[in-house]
Amino acid sequence: MDNDSDQAWHGHAPNSPLPAGRRRWLWFLLIIVVALVGAGSVYAWPEVAALVAAISHESSGGATTSDKEALPTLLAAQQKLEEDLAALDRSVADGQAQLKAITDQLAALTSKVEELQHLPPPAAPPPPVTAEVPRAPIAPTTPQPRKPPPRAARPSGPVSIGGAPLNAAPGSMAR
Repeated sequence: MDNDSDQAWHGHAPNSPLPAGRRRWLWFLLIIVVALVGAGSVYAWPEVAALVAAISHESSGGATTSDKEALPTLLAAQQKLEEDLAALDRSVADGQAQLKAITDQLAALTSKVEELQHLPPPAAPPPPVTAEVPRAPIAPTTPQPRKPPPRAARPSGPVSIGGAPLNAAPGSMAR
């Protein structure tokens, strides 16, 4: 069984969830917040009054002198943007035209390639027929004996046994 039901059974009121001491703090906090808001509104009232005046002036639709001075600049910027957009539209249209031309050329080339792939291969031409000229039989050749290679001429004059060159006497051999 529950405590609340026991107290109600005995004729006692159940306990409240918040003690009485906490309720005082809530009222105190509410009073402080209201006081701060009031003090802040008194402090900010001059700024709020100027803000309300500015908002009412803007809603009346009156243009100020600075707005009138900025109007030609804004109109010139708008005109330039319109010209830029027109130029972009023309370049996009040109690009689309070029793309269409390229696509048409590609389609034509693709169809030609497909036609070439589906054609049967050309028949090979028959080999040319040439009449052979009868030739006379060639007689077998007999091998000829080989000649020995020519020998080097023997040197005349003094010869060294060790292989070193010999100087001939100045008057003995003149070549």
